[in-house]
Amino acid sequence: MNNGSTLTGVIEGGAALLLMGGAYLIKYKKQVNIIAGYDEKECKNKDGLANWVGGTLMICGIICFLLAMLVIILPHYTDLIMGFFAGTIIISCIIATNGSKKYKY
Repeated sequence: MNNGSTLTGVIEGGAALLLMGGAYLIKYKKQVNIIAGYDEKECKNKDGLANWVGGTLMICGIICFLLAMLVIILPHYTDLIMGFFAGTIIISCIIATNGSKKYKY
């Protein structure tokens, strides 16, 4: 097993856990104030926004965590898996941002 890939997997896994932690705070604890660009005056449905953004980020975090485990299990494919990791985050951000627009006035 490649030590560099193991370290990469551990770092990716840590990032995924942080993402899931933030998603939990948003979705279940309704801490929408940690969403970048959140303005209470513009939000017509705080719970809907929390569920949409938190749910999207939770799914992203779970996928990223699974990809991190793949990096450890399949070290020869680290570059490819890292591409999927980055793509997952970018696509999830786009989905969360576009979907959150329906909760504005």
